[in-house]
Amino acid sequence: MIATEDQGEVMTARVETHRDRLLREGLVQLYARGFHGTTVDGILTSSGVPKGSFYHHFGSKEAFAAELLRGYTSRQLERIDRWSATPGLSTAEALTGYFGELTGMLVESEYRRACLIGKLATEVAVSNDQFRDQLSLDLDVWKQRLTVLFERGRERGDVRTDQPAAELADVVLALIQGAFVVTLATRDRSSLESVAHALEILIAPRG
Repeated sequence: MIATEDQGEVMTARVETHRDRLLREGLVQLYARGFHGTTVDGILTSSGVPKGSFYHHFGSKEAFAAELLRGYTSRQLERIDRWSATPGLSTAEALTGYFGELTGMLVESEYRRACLIGKLATEVAVSNDQFRDQLSLDLDVWKQRLTVLFERGRERGDVRTDQPAAELADVVLALIQGAFVVTLATRDRSSLESVAHALEILIAPRG
């Protein structure tokens, strides 16, 4: 059975394939060593997968990392959708519940695993056009899903209407990313709690 994926999360209950093992081990190494410190040979050694299988599935280290990014983004969307669909929650409660889930995983990893998008953005986006394009795409779909959450909240009256939902999503995404960067440096959980409170204030209806 496949064991864990990003931040200790169970991927799915099925037989682990070579592709699964490569992605699992690659994610561990990207978090630990960064893109430049991660090597194909290192991933192959830790996963026990033949080199031919790596290039069959991914073609290059860059394509492999891009696939990890797509998977990471997909899981973020699933989390937002799950919190959005939770009965009885206000938009603020859904948002802070989602953020709390992310921060909980960061703390449980002993502050080793924050946002994969943020990690790669600071390392390779400036020098690599392929990654910059992929990161921009992933952030855009993340923003779109938050925008939908806020638009629904505006319809039911628990999200402010004096700013477009897309602008709120931009600010929220920036706060989330910034919170992770600061917390990686300080390892101070109280800063995460402050950001959670700020998110509630940010989207609350104006009196």
